[in-house]
Amino acid sequence: MKKLVSIMLCIVMVLSAFSLTIITGCAEEAVASSSVTVAVTADLYAHAYDGEDTEAWVKWYEKDSKMYFFMPAATNAEEIEIYNAFSSAATVNNIKIASGTSAKVPYEENKDFTITVGNKNYTAVIMRSSAEGALFVNNTADFEGMNLWDYLTDDKSNDAKATGAVLDDKGNIDTTGVKKIKGRGNTSWDADKKGFNVTYDDAVEVGTMQKCKKFSLISNFQDASLNRNRLLYDLADEISVPYASDSRFVEFYVNGEYLGNYQMCEKVDVGKNTLMPDIDDEDYLNYLDGSQSYFEFVCEIDAGPDDDDFTVRAGNGNNLTMKAPELEEGDDGYSKVQRFIKAKYDLMYKKVTENATNVNDYIDIESLAQVYLINELGKNWDAGAGSFFFVYKPDSTGHYKFYASPVWDYDNSLGNAQGVEGDLKNLKINDYEEPTGWFAKHKNGYRGPNFLKESVAKCDALNEMIPTVWFEQFVPAIENKLNGTGLDNTELYSADVYKNYLKKSADMNFIRWDIIQEPQWIADHTMLKQCHATYTYNKFGQVIGVDYSQDSNYTFYDEYVFDAEYQYMIDWTNSRVAWMSSQYFKDYTPSEIPVLKGDADDDGEVTVVDASLIQLYLVGKKTLSDTGAKAADVDLDDDITVVDASRIQLFLVGRFEEL
Repeated sequence: MKKLVSIMLCIVMVLSAFSLTIITGCAEEAVASSSVTVAVTADLYAHAYDGEDTEAWVKWYEKDSKMYFFMPAATNAEEIEIYNAFSSAATVNNIKIASGTSAKVPYEENKDFTITVGNKNYTAVIMRSSAEGALFVNNTADFEGMNLWDYLTDDKSNDAKATGAVLDDKGNIDTTGVKKIKGRGNTSWDADKKGFNVTYDDAVEVGTMQKCKKFSLISNFQDASLNRNRLLYDLADEISVPYASDSRFVEFYVNGEYLGNYQMCEKVDVGKNTLMPDIDDEDYLNYLDGSQSYFEFVCEIDAGPDDDDFTVRAGNGNNLTMKAPELEEGDDGYSKVQRFIKAKYDLMYKKVTENATNVNDYIDIESLAQVYLINELGKNWDAGAGSFFFVYKPDSTGHYKFYASPVWDYDNSLGNAQGVEGDLKNLKINDYEEPTGWFAKHKNGYRGPNFLKESVAKCDALNEMIPTVWFEQFVPAIENKLNGTGLDNTELYSADVYKNYLKKSADMNFIRWDIIQEPQWIADHTMLKQCHATYTYNKFGQVIGVDYSQDSNYTFYDEYVFDAEYQYMIDWTNSRVAWMSSQYFKDYTPSEIPVLKGDADDDGEVTVVDASLIQLYLVGKKTLSDTGAKAADVDLDDDITVVDASRIQLFLVGRFEEL
């Protein structure tokens, strides 16, 4: 094994982010440590896990006179391999490591130990993450006199190729090359901890996610719970919002330097191995050549488009930034494509706001209700005004229409935003930070009207759909999944699972990046009057009663502490769900339950007991429920007779293929 480590490290130091030069002493014989010549600033590096890759190495990091090794979850819990790039020997936790060599070092997690290099002593600690994965991006080239991180963060338009690795918490690694990494975000780009988009040479797998080539690394810099985006994306996925982005928590490293906890999620993009693999960004070409009358596209109501974005100004003033197709002025069909998109959006908006009876022919009302409720649940500051997406595509019958999807950008939600005081005053909203009160239905637009506000105000079909979607999709997801325990094999995890993935990762993240203590967007998370709802269900699991209450006293939370910040977010979310349920219940009628033909006893299957029950019912010895009576009318003649019982018996012995 030592021989293998020696050979592997020889390769590592040539190819990896350490910029190591010609290898010396890479002998065939087994040695205690590998020998190399380095051409980097003297440092110590830790191997991320017990593997043989050339990419997953972590450079120590100094904070407040202490040296940290921020390690991913896959790191061995008892010992790690340390490489010494100093020009002199280093003693690490009593293990001596010669210059240019590595050695295995035992350690205790989160316990201080001493490192000695020459005549200098360092206090150090090894921390190990709980996140689902780790992402390494490596390129030590000179970028206009800057290293990779400084170059990428200097300007959002800067991009680079890189080598790298995706490592999950089980130690599985993928070293597919990075085709391009560049900055992303609007408000978030002004923060020190910035977000990025990463495109790989081929599709990669992050934990149990489906393989994908294009990802967004969301920094969640202003969300001390680190989970608001993830929770609402996963909730959208749980209730089957089209194209809800899947994501995982990862530790992010550039050239070995730890950059914090990130949410690595499927980027809003189209084509093979993307979030929207069934959308063809070249479908417009068939429209241009006349072979079809429509084409698929994806657009975003965007508050701040970049100068080089392909945009369409809608008739109502909304700015639509196109995600597919993406054309430039001078491209064939540029203006014609713009006119088509504008015409389709304007017509759809007209049908919604004029309360057309056939509005569902122009936009899928269920997806619109789902996305409205995601935004209202979160009291998302940008609700309907920005980062609001539409997909235009054919439905199952081939009819083209809009779908409100995918969901995006919810770090300023679920009790996390103060908003702009002037806007709130104009909207006559004074309870924005509270889990009570409406917001999305009042929020103004940034350019033109707010799509969600206008839709809820004017579209009856949407308002009729909202209570049904709320009680039959949202409430079961929150009550059965988020408020369950140990659930991580579904689209929406339980709150304890998210916290377990985040806990140790958050400890690392908030050493690397101080938790925000001067609120600009973040609301006061120190106290909350919690709301509660107790639901009554019928035998089909449908809500038939809501008992609502709100505490008279505040629950208090510690300030600037991850555990408290996380619990506040969960309590605020459940309080918001309770309040919205109390408001929507008066307008909710449970959907009709599909009847299983022949299931007279309502037990979910057709057996001889059902035939016997019908016979006893006919002689007055048994009764049938409403659904049982409907199911008992097997021949659909609006009457229950012995013929129905006979058909069940014949079906059970194979005389009929179906009832």
